[in-house]
This record gives sequence, structure tokens and C-alpha cells, in this order.
Amino acid sequence: MSDSNPSGATASQPRPADIQQLVALLGNLMPLLMRLQFQPFEQMFQTMPGSLPIPNPVLDRQAAENMIGDMVAESLRSLSAFLAANAVQHAGLENCVPIVTQAAHRFAARDYAQAFDLIGQAYRMIEIVRAADPRVPLVRQASTDQTQPSIH
Repeated sequence: MSDSNPSGATASQPRPADIQQLVALLGNLMPLLMRLQFQPFEQMFQTMPGSLPIPNPVLDRQAAENMIGDMVAESLRSLSAFLAANAVQHAGLENCVPIVTQAAHRFAARDYAQAFDLIGQAYRMIEIVRAADPRVPLVRQASTDQTQPSIH
């Protein structure tokens, strides 16, 4: 991934290193999601008397699935609120609605890898729209500007 930002409106604002690192980590997350999605449960929870639980692939997988599920759910909430607030005012954003809808269906089916990929596509499409119209806010700006939580 390039360090430069194609949006003329934000080209003068360098992306913080922690965001770049997060983007790289999320890029590496897709193989983990695919592996977790197709990996069979290997063993049941085991403990030794009087000690902490032994490392357990089943628990590790469940923790990873819960974490990814929470990340995908939060992204879907943010994108939904963003599109509800901005799609009518900014041409091109309405094209993201079917992608986010499909991501929500994949999330409901617990296909987190596909949902995550679709969310990435929606973010890329939003950046294309933002490059053409710098007045389009960032998704995270729209979610922090809300004064009331969205109802799901």
C-alpha cells in the first residue's frame, strides 16, 4: 500500500504512523480470517487443577471470531450511519449502499472474511468519491459527529 493519499483534500495531511500500521495489520488479517473460517474445532477446553487454562485452539478461535465479529459489526454500524447521513447529499455514495447491505448479510451468515472484504470495498469507494468531492466527510467523522447512538 502506498504512503501517499490520492485525495487532493487530504494530501497535505500526512496519515499518522499508527493508522498506516493498522492498515497493514488489517491487510494481514484476511489470511487469518480465512484460516479461522475453515479450520475445524480441534479439542475441547482443558485445564489443569489449580492452574490457568492451557492454551487451547478452540478458545483461541472463539476469541478471534468474537473480536473479528465485533470489528465487522462496528464497521457496519459506522458505514450505515455515514451513508444514512451523507448518501443523499453526495453523488456516488449511494453506490456504497448495496455493498454495505451485502456485507451485513454476510455478517449475519457469520462469513466474516467476506463481510470484511465488502467493508473494505465500501471504504475504497468512499475514498474515490472523496477524491472527486473533498466536502464528503470521513466515515469516522460522521460517526463521531452523531449525538445519539444508532438503533439496531
